Amino acid sequence: MHAPTKRIILWPQDKGGIGKSFVAALIYDYLTDERVRLKCFDLDHANSTFNRLVPEAEFIDTDVAADKLCTLDRMVDATQQADTVLVDNRATGGSKVIAYLDEARLPQLQQQLNCALVFVLIATDDKDANSQIADLLDAYATRVRWLVVRNLRDSDSLTLFGQSNSRKRLQELGAIEVDVPCLAEVTRNRLQQANLTIGRGRTSDALPLLDRSRCIRFHERMVGEFTKARALLIG
Repeated sequence: MHAPTKRIILWPQDKGGIGKSFVAALIYDYLTDERVRLKCFDLDHANSTFNRLVPEAEFIDTDVAADKLCTLDRMVDATQQADTVLVDNRATGGSKVIAYLDEARLPQLQQQLNCALVFVLIATDDKDANSQIADLLDAYATRVRWLVVRNLRDSDSLTLFGQSNSRKRLQELGAIEVDVPCLAEVTRNRLQQANLTIGRGRTSDALPLLDRSRCIRFHERMVGEFTKARALLIG
């Protein structure tokens, strides 16, 4: 059997405020630089952070009854035109995505669809977020591929996650682990005000020179990190 050439990249955690949209925008920047044929979706109508940063990201409404979750078929259909489909989730939206994956039997169809499911986990020292990672591992283990993003926004060390059984299990499953360092608060705020990803912030006149310089440095750092996961994200 040949290895899948397509990717659907998902954020399955329910926990809000852990940096899902920020990381989605970073991966978007990386894949765009790599000239990947990319299709993006935002599942958050309320805050739509990802869509503000990446206007080409289309909305999919998952705030619907269980029998209407087939609206998420759009992300599977998108693999016909794109090589990688990036799907940013909303807080408390992970359970809807999981319900869809199970109802559609998407993990079992990966080979037939020539597509790999990639779960992006945001690692923090938040107990709820870590508990959700454990639950996802129990449910999916070898059925998907795993990218662990250690969000170092608040600390350079993630003691709880680092010592957790979940991290050991992820390492056994061959998960790729990357770090997202802290970005200066002033630059982060100005990027949000200007609705810019870090990649676009490098050359935007909407940002002062020092913020553009910070974006250049941060982007270079993330290219190095995501290159570790290139086979996972691109194939």
